[in-house]
Amino acid sequence: MENKPSVLAASLGYSVIISLAVIVLSLILFLLNLDKGTGMEWLPYLVLFGGIWLAQYNYRNKYLGGFISYGKAFSLGMMISLFLAIIMGIYTYVFIKYINPGAMEEAMVIAEQKMIDQGATDLEIEQGMAIARKFAGVGMFTFSAVFSNFLAGVIISLITAIFVKRETAGFDQPAE
Repeated sequence: MENKPSVLAASLGYSVIISLAVIVLSLILFLLNLDKGTGMEWLPYLVLFGGIWLAQYNYRNKYLGGFISYGKAFSLGMMISLFLAIIMGIYTYVFIKYINPGAMEEAMVIAEQKMIDQGATDLEIEQGMAIARKFAGVGMFTFSAVFSNFLAGVIISLITAIFVKRETAGFDQPAE
């Protein structure tokens, strides 16, 4: 067993690796035009799930002698989710501001089309779009990316910690 890094330090390292994988995959999907309506837009969440599970599993086996409590596994996953959410927020800002500046207008067109498809009146569409424009800014998109990535990561961490935890029944559990 190596010197054990703190959960904070380990989660920062794992979150950078997972974030880079999610960003690269997201950019590939964007460049291949597979990021909307193809079902492929869920792949980054699969990478997130696998990354958090692998980080918890690796931390348990590499630094804790093969044993980890549910709470420790969850806290590792939650910290990974926090750092990942911040990194993904920065990526979202850069993506919307510089890589795909038309993304916000595209989202507005999609929202308007959905309202038309649902049979909304012209007045309802106009009012709905006015409200949507108030919230359609780079800052709001960035905030929603941070919030949604953190929430998804916490939910994934709750699930993966169930499968990663391994506790001993006696005094033979290694000191933490």
